[in-house]
Amino acid sequence: MIDPDDTAVVMINYSTDFFRHTFSKMEFLLGMDYINSFVSKYNIPVIFTRRKLWYDIHNHDLKEIRDFKEKNRKKNMPPESDYDENFIKEFNRKITVKNEINVQKEDIFFHSNIADILENTERKTILFGGFFTDTDVFISSVSAGIREYRSLVVSDISSTYSERLYFQSLEMISQFIEVIDTRDLGEDFPL
Repeated sequence: MIDPDDTAVVMINYSTDFFRHTFSKMEFLLGMDYINSFVSKYNIPVIFTRRKLWYDIHNHDLKEIRDFKEKNRKKNMPPESDYDENFIKEFNRKITVKNEINVQKEDIFFHSNIADILENTERKTILFGGFFTDTDVFISSVSAGIREYRSLVVSDISSTYSERLYFQSLEMISQFIEVIDTRDLGEDFPL
């Protein structure tokens, strides 16, 4: 069971640019409805992070590999839909991003002050959501677990380019930390 007084939410890459290329827009928006109510009712701190999609890599060989991998991941993007414009409008109405922290890499803890910020909240349970499940959410949530936070990925407030990548990632994440969805939270915390 989760203790709201010991919980923080970390939304990774919570931006329109990242959201527009994900496959599960409607489920994400519905999940955010619950999270917004949960955060409001229990006064849960929310930390927003963002990185550049194509961040600098000084090692040329690693940059080539990263660029190749990212281009392959993007091949799995869903086709544009007539509904996308409305989904993006709804996404922009969901939550006001405050105090966004720019991070450098997929691991939000890499050369950032995220650990200090979390320490200042005095909360040891972190609910992770955002973009992309297969890279940033995966790496950061496991990194938090290694730092001895109770780290949980909330699956329906997380997404990536394709359904296949999404479910493979959640399966891998679940080998290290907990994966839940807002229905699980709702059983303990009806709103």
